Amino acid sequence: MKLLIILLISFPTVQTYAQDYPFAKNFVPGTVIFNHTTQKTGQIKWYPDPGEKLRFRENEKSKTNKYGPEELLGFVTDTLKFVSLFNLEVYAFDFALLGKTTKIKHTFGQLQDSGRYNIYFVLVSAYNALNGTYQRFPNYVFEKKSDSGNQYAAFPLDMRLKDKKFEKAKESLYIFFRDYPDITEKIKACKKEDNFLDVIDLMKKMN
Repeated sequence: MKLLIILLISFPTVQTYAQDYPFAKNFVPGTVIFNHTTQKTGQIKWYPDPGEKLRFRENEKSKTNKYGPEELLGFVTDTLKFVSLFNLEVYAFDFALLGKTTKIKHTFGQLQDSGRYNIYFVLVSAYNALNGTYQRFPNYVFEKKSDSGNQYAAFPLDMRLKDKKFEKAKESLYIFFRDYPDITEKIKACKKEDNFLDVIDLMKKMN
């Protein structure tokens, strides 16, 4: 019972942190970018979850087509840009319960910043077996591109963790940002009660 109570309070409700994407419920103006770099402008709708395909139509009367991240480079709507990401390990329910990351085959990530490395915001849905509901888990995902392949690291946002698991979640960031000592020192100094967005701000300044 004690474990159940701890885990139930470890996950804020969706409304606490989920971004209010207008395209989650309704079609909105947007542009899809295909793998061969051609673009189509029309209307898009996408529920932010790795298992959901993006819906696109040229107008209200035209046929709706569905596209997965493997079929697109990404999409743009208003000031938001989303990029297709592949083979990620992110933090969801299994990390708080078992200390294990969750593998994602592909999804769309909202681009937050780009430069020597890219910063994305990614929402992941996972089943909570303790209360029988699906919950959304926000992650920051970091990407470095190279000829040998893309390197990723992730960090959970607003997941209440015990000290040991919070420190464990930071381990992949030490490796990813090993060439940036100011960032790694900031990460090491960050405690679970601190605002990790301060670390993100430093990452953006140094990018």
